[in-house]
Amino acid sequence: MVPGEKQPEEQRREQIIQAAFTVATRERLDQLTIRKVAAEAHLSTGLVFFHFKTKEALLYALLDWLLQTMFEVWEVDSSLPPRERLFELLRQDLLDAYQQGPNSAKLELFFSFWIMGLRDPVIKARISQAIEQAREIFRPAVRDLLASEPEHFAGVTEDGLLSLMTAIAEGCPLQAVQSDYKVSLEQTLAALRALLLLP
Repeated sequence: MVPGEKQPEEQRREQIIQAAFTVATRERLDQLTIRKVAAEAHLSTGLVFFHFKTKEALLYALLDWLLQTMFEVWEVDSSLPPRERLFELLRQDLLDAYQQGPNSAKLELFFSFWIMGLRDPVIKARISQAIEQAREIFRPAVRDLLASEPEHFAGVTEDGLLSLMTAIAEGCPLQAVQSDYKVSLEQTLAALRALLLLP
């Protein structure tokens, strides 16, 4: 087999997950069933059950795929000043979120999973882990910023500033979806630029 080539079984799993994504975004997450996913994928229900033994297993696989596509690892030039690094990290994160487009299916599905996670500890744990990993991306720049401007950030803790950066990264897309993108990416970035970058 050619290195990197996907095996038929892996391709079949991806086909099923994509079908589950289509069903979940079209009919809402709580309406997803193995039968509907099988029909969308043009497969038998038995084959779907072969790859995912239960509906819960399919939901968790869909969530894992969603988190992997939404929470990417951003990198910036480490030689940039801390404020510029933080701005660039947030810019990349928000650019990715806003590029999903108005009424983004992925964003809306993520928030559906978020609500479901309030009563499902497995979903809650997986979302929390993804957010924590995304949060840690900001830590080096946050640490350097606090060290470079101790007087300006007197009393500000590393975790406190990290929480604020995460709130911006996660909260802006949520507000965008809820307001039908009334506030543009350009407006959000202009506000961030004014807050983070010195004149």
